[in-house]
Amino acid sequence: MHRVWLSGGPDAPSGARAALDLLIVDRFDELGCCDLRVLASEIVTNSVRHGGAGGLDDSIQLTVTLSASGLRLECADPLGGFDAPAPPDDPWAASASRGLSMVELLSTAWGTRYGPAGSTWFEFAGNGNGKGAAPA
Repeated sequence: MHRVWLSGGPDAPSGARAALDLLIVDRFDELGCCDLRVLASEIVTNSVRHGGAGGLDDSIQLTVTLSASGLRLECADPLGGFDAPAPPDDPWAASASRGLSMVELLSTAWGTRYGPAGSTWFEFAGNGNGKGAAPA
């Protein structure tokens, strides 16, 4: 298990991608790495925009767990979780709220939990586009 603390604000998603790259480039193929970068960007952006981590003095904690079958990433922010919204009728036509639709599409599973240890998380099984087995 790896823990990464990020400052909040607009640069948090790029910081999350950079930290994640250190853990995934030798484990996942290029498609898998691209999908994981998008997933991490989306849930960290959600923390910045909706989770109380919009300022540089705010913090976001990422917990990355690697296993033989894939990866789990949890993103904890100052507000500690939220109710996952109902998906929009047409998520691609909406000007916002596409992020969680992409998380739904690219991840094997995802969710939220409340409280001081609240987080948004996703699981990614496999090595590319959520399919197949990750290398050992």
